[in-house]
Amino acid sequence: MKLRLTNLFLLSIISINCYSQKKTAAITGKLISPGNPTSNIHIINLQTKRGTISNEYGEFEISVSDQDVLLISSLEYENIKITIQEFHMKAKSINIQLTSSINNLDEVFLHGLSGSLNLDLNKTPIDTLPKHNFSFKISDLDKKLPEDIHGFLKAPNAQDMTDPIKMGGGGAGATIPDFYMINLRKLKADLKLKKDFPSKMISEFGIEFFTKNLKIPKEKINHFLAYCEFRDIIEYYKKNNLLEVIKILREESKIYNEINYE
Repeated sequence: MKLRLTNLFLLSIISINCYSQKKTAAITGKLISPGNPTSNIHIINLQTKRGTISNEYGEFEISVSDQDVLLISSLEYENIKITIQEFHMKAKSINIQLTSSINNLDEVFLHGLSGSLNLDLNKTPIDTLPKHNFSFKISDLDKKLPEDIHGFLKAPNAQDMTDPIKMGGGGAGATIPDFYMINLRKLKADLKLKKDFPSKMISEFGIEFFTKNLKIPKEKINHFLAYCEFRDIIEYYKKNNLLEVIKILREESKIYNEINYE
């Protein structure tokens, strides 16, 4: 009798555990909006905090469980939340109809501008970057350069580069750019800008722009800016395209807040 009760108890526990564990499945989906592109749209599982992006045909694949909520977020369409039902799990597919949206941006004030286009254009800083001093002639195309006996990452042989005999009569007048150093300097400049980017943005717009306008907590501003890098926000900042930078910050803050606080 005791053995039967023990077996029954163990069987009950196993049954409860099996029932309590939610089944997970990978389902495929398709975003539908006739005549409009449905690529690069965010699909996020708000329960698992994992997401994906639709391909050029509006198709995607994501792992879900019953009663999970999917957030479909895009700049061109209204945000949608879909609750996964049992029939979705069985069919392992879902079609989602999108609704186009119109984004109205709030008024933004840019410091240092007078309001007059002609006056502001005249105040554009002068380009102080040095111009290259490479001078080549058509005849230089036929010259055969000495082999790189020191390897790609080592200093070139200065004597070979300046010997008139080995240079085919070109002598020291033929200047060869050091592309490795050029790329290295560019990489260092890009890394420095990436490191200083958060402080530059806070200095440009102020902390209240992030905390009040975008609803980003002060301690998460750096993380939020790193999250926005996939939109090439640093490149727009380098080009001084502040309107595009502000647009990206406003759009991505909505998705960022959904992910972190939902």
